[in-house]
Amino acid sequence: MTGEYINKVDEKGRLMIPARLRSLLSSSQVIATKGLDGSCVALFPPDYFDKTFSFAISGNDGMQIFSPEARMFTRRFLSSSQPLDFDSSGRVNLPQSLRSYAGIGLKSEVTILGMGNYIEIWAPEKYEELMGQSEVSISELGQALAANKRGM
Repeated sequence: MTGEYINKVDEKGRLMIPARLRSLLSSSQVIATKGLDGSCVALFPPDYFDKTFSFAISGNDGMQIFSPEARMFTRRFLSSSQPLDFDSSGRVNLPQSLRSYAGIGLKSEVTILGMGNYIEIWAPEKYEELMGQSEVSISELGQALAANKRGM
């Protein structure tokens, strides 16, 4: 999933996800949660969500319950997660708690980003603020990621 899209949340909190992104999902459902990089909403395909975040729930044969970091991650991230179904028009109803967290109001414009395996939904001003914080070039970020992969 790639691309940047602009759309509007309607008066009922519904947001149409671009058809191009919806067509790449393997399900008519997504898991909505707080974004990992600050004030945004993240939408994950259910199978990707389960595979990626299962470490926090059942890592180390269920012993994660004894990890303070895992419990805090669960409180901050997993507890806000909830399944959303697409309606017949390709919309999801963004929960008020997640809209509030991301600074997204009713009838407001949002920036929708395809992030490879998931989708991020941003209030435009918060997205611009995040992007303005980093003066690192795309090339430098790519080099750092490649170096991390080689070091694994």
